[in-house]
Amino acid sequence: MIKKLLSVVLLMMFFYNAFGQNYPCAENFSITTKTLNVSNSNIPESLIYWDFSKSSNNTSLVLELEIQPLNGCWKGLDGTKRSEKIVHKIESLSKKSQGEFAVSFKNLNAKCFKWRTKIVNTTTNCESLTDWQFFSFL
Repeated sequence: MIKKLLSVVLLMMFFYNAFGQNYPCAENFSITTKTLNVSNSNIPESLIYWDFSKSSNNTSLVLELEIQPLNGCWKGLDGTKRSEKIVHKIESLSKKSQGEFAVSFKNLNAKCFKWRTKIVNTTTNCESLTDWQFFSFL
């Protein structure tokens, strides 16, 4: 009896975890980056752009841009941390469903950085992290 009950509970937990991973916190959005050449400067900037205008649940979404300045730019994502991570939070994606955030050498005081986004659905407490991306000002 206990073995059957235990196996049923384990089976339920397996399906709960397996199917729970298939539901993203948000859908129909895009996050992109591009390099901007700055006039009167030979050091470019990075522009992180987001668009949640087609997302049906953007009223309950919070977007966080995590930016980690790095040393050792030749190591890419494996470079050592230069200073504290910077978090830029966009609270209301329903009011600001499209936007951009410029990252410059002058603001970071670092030759390179890695960044990712964290999307939080405040209704379901779901959190999604994108993969780290690398940018070098060199």
